[in-house]
Parts: sequence; C-alpha cells; structure tokens
Amino acid sequence: MSAPGCGRLVSAGAAPADGKTVRKRLLALRVPVTVLLALVLLLALRSAQALSINEVAKDLACPCECPLVLEDCNMSCGLEWKNQIGVFIKQGMSKQQIIDYFIAKYGDEARITPWQRINGKVYQYTRSFDEADWAVLWGGVLIWTVLMFLGVYVGVRQVFFAAREAG
Repeated sequence: MSAPGCGRLVSAGAAPADGKTVRKRLLALRVPVTVLLALVLLLALRSAQALSINEVAKDLACPCECPLVLEDCNMSCGLEWKNQIGVFIKQGMSKQQIIDYFIAKYGDEARITPWQRINGKVYQYTRSFDEADWAVLWGGVLIWTVLMFLGVYVGVRQVFFAAREAG
C-alpha cells in the first residue's frame, strides 16, 4: 500500500484542490484579468488614434499662391504651417482647436471649401501639362463624345428599323 497522499502533489498545510475550488479561483481571476485587458486595449487604441499633421492639414487651405490643399503643398509657406501644426499637436491641441487657431489668425482664407479642394486636386495633377498635353486631353474627350453619340445613334436606328420591319 502506498502512503496517503502519494501520487498527488500537496503542499504542506494546503488542502488538496478539487475541481470546484479551481473553478472558483479561476472565476475570481476573471474580473481583474478582463479589466487589465480592457485597459491595455484602451491604451493601444488611444495611441493608434494619435493626431497626425496631414489629418489637420487636409482641412486647411494652402497659404501660398498655389490653389492646393495644405496637405498637398510642399512650398515653404505651406511647410511652415505644417511645422506649426506639429508643434500644436505636441502641445496636445485637438484638430478643431488647431483649425480654429489658423482661422482666427489668418481669416477665412485658411478655411478650405469643397470647390477649393476640387480645384486644388485638378491643379495638382495638371500643373505640369503643356499645350500638347492639354490638346491630347481635350481631343480624347471630343473623340470619346463623338464615338458615344454615334454608338447610341446607330444602336437606336437599328432597334427602330428592326421594330418597323417586324411591325
């Protein structure tokens, strides 16, 4: 016969653990572990949502003579504004506070409108166009329009004459 308790690891002074005791201990740890995990996730999400310079710059007009959105401008005046935005972000200002600062200091010229945003994007992609590029662009648009018109015209005529011959 073996001695009582052999085959089980029992520490001195501790009662042997049964299934119910282990389950109770695990349930007791569930709440603190869940809270700790939630805090870690919140900290991770907060750092992932950190404000960037371009997030603010995309809602401001460029102060230079170009019609670009500040986000797209790489001229010296635009870079100065971007540096200032970076300083404000490091100081802990929110996006709206930074935009309000620029509008208060420079007026409505700092505010980007939807029309300015469209013009800025068009300018950004076409600013290096010369006369030949513009001619090719508008010639292509004209040819495409004529081909679409002829395609619809011929298609409608065929359907109309097919219906006339059948009826």
